Amino acid sequence: MHIVTRRMLETLFLYAALGAEVVAQPLQVYTHPTEGVQISVPSSWRPNTSDPEVLVEFETPEDTSFYLSIVYEPIPFQIPTGANYNLAMTNFFREFRKGVAEELQISPEKVVELGRRVHQAGDLKVSTLDTRFTHRDDWAFRARLRFVFADNRLYVITLSADEEEFTQNETLVNQILDSFQPKNPQQSPFSARVVVIALGAVCVSVVLMTGLIWFLVRKFWR
Repeated sequence: MHIVTRRMLETLFLYAALGAEVVAQPLQVYTHPTEGVQISVPSSWRPNTSDPEVLVEFETPEDTSFYLSIVYEPIPFQIPTGANYNLAMTNFFREFRKGVAEELQISPEKVVELGRRVHQAGDLKVSTLDTRFTHRDDWAFRARLRFVFADNRLYVITLSADEEEFTQNETLVNQILDSFQPKNPQQSPFSARVVVIALGAVCVSVVLMTGLIWFLVRKFWR
């Protein structure tokens, strides 16, 4: 499964030459035709479900650097505990840093974690991870990732952009991420009998990293 995508990177590189523009469009609810998850996005963002490794990614206009994708990894339990979210984010960021650095041929130290938190988004207990990296020309990129245990899956929603556009539209970023709804929003309570399995779930984010880099880069270099 993919987290960082080549298309995301392509979007950002293309946009860096165009300059930032505030996204000001009405949001519309997108419902996945087979999986039933929902998310609200600007009306000009077009869903693409052609890649089997990504649940859905959104093709955005060329005058914006925003990139949005949803991926998931099946898991045989639902355990939205703070400890498990933090372990998943730790493993994710390690792989995210490695993948971005390799694709862009930059030092891993240029990819930094800005912050993380486990919190409520509506009726869901979720976690959010903020990251930033700078390219060789000191051009800056931001990505905010939302982790959601639901539907016996770990969903990861990635919303990224050029730092200037991201900052100008941070309210929109949060609206989009907070709008995500799994097919079954009821989350199972933590059970002691799945502790061992739960600890293994921290590796799920590593699996999710496998191919997303390619889409991120495509968006940069299109």
